[in-house]
Amino acid sequence: MNIREFERLLRRMGVRVEEVEASHVELYLKSGEVVRIESPTVLLLRAPGKVVVYQVQAHESSIRRETPRAQEHAAPAGYTPDEEDIALVMEQTGASREEAIRALMESGGDLVQAVMKLLPQKGQGRAEQGT
Repeated sequence: MNIREFERLLRRMGVRVEEVEASHVELYLKSGEVVRIESPTVLLLRAPGKVVVYQVQAHESSIRRETPRAQEHAAPAGYTPDEEDIALVMEQTGASREEAIRALMESGGDLVQAVMKLLPQKGQGRAEQGT
């Protein structure tokens, strides 16, 4: 099947394809490694039912793998999460106060990192309870 036939098939299925202009893409792996892709071709596929898929294409030479430095996300000396940040992380993730504080400390106060650190854990817990 050639690319035009494939695009027609996607349209018939209700999938819209858009190109996203991206200068780079970074993937943060669970191992802590960061994959950085320079000058990628990024397509956004929107399917019925709010299903969204990002497709990233690049030459192998434009891909770098990096291991972040241990201190990069460590909390600064004397850092203490404030009540507003703790409450926000708890609200967004359903985590306990202790879990929220630990995630904030491990992420150096970065709210997004703290929430992302807790969401997979909470999702697994719910999946296990349902089985």
